Amino acid sequence: MKRVYLAGPDVFLTNALDIAQKKKRICAAHDLEGVFPLDQELDLTGLPPRRQGLAIFAANAHLMDGCDYCIANCTPFRGPSMDVGTAVEIGHMHALGKRIWGYTNVAGDYATRVLEPDGMDVEEFGLADNLMIEGAIEASGGCLVREDAPDDQRYTWLEAFGRCVAHAAG
Repeated sequence: MKRVYLAGPDVFLTNALDIAQKKKRICAAHDLEGVFPLDQELDLTGLPPRRQGLAIFAANAHLMDGCDYCIANCTPFRGPSMDVGTAVEIGHMHALGKRIWGYTNVAGDYATRVLEPDGMDVEEFGLADNLMIEGAIEASGGCLVREDAPDDQRYTWLEAFGRCVAHAAG
């Protein structure tokens, strides 16, 4: 059974473990094993905050190294772009030569979400986010699924995620 790293800002949700279980069930229905960043048990006792963060990074990198694929939640998070940690995870998996699929629950182009470019050019390539994100996903053989979720379900709606899983299992 192929292992799929489930990247995204989902770890910050108050119901992160519930969302993880739902995603894992969708993966299992397609004969894939979903691997969520919070699956690992880390003992961060006594570590200062900076060391805690670095330990989490190392543990997540180890989880990614042990997976065959990645499905990344690229939904804009805390601004017009996706979660930067998820972008790093996409880069990590791309560097390992692993296939990546992504999804966003905000279908519009990145350029439409950037209201004031502050004198800087705005990428207008018709992409969901920075060109390096979709470039890495497509270069890996995956695709980015773009759908509009209901506003109150921006981070919990799993329709686009399910389509990614179907592509990965395909």
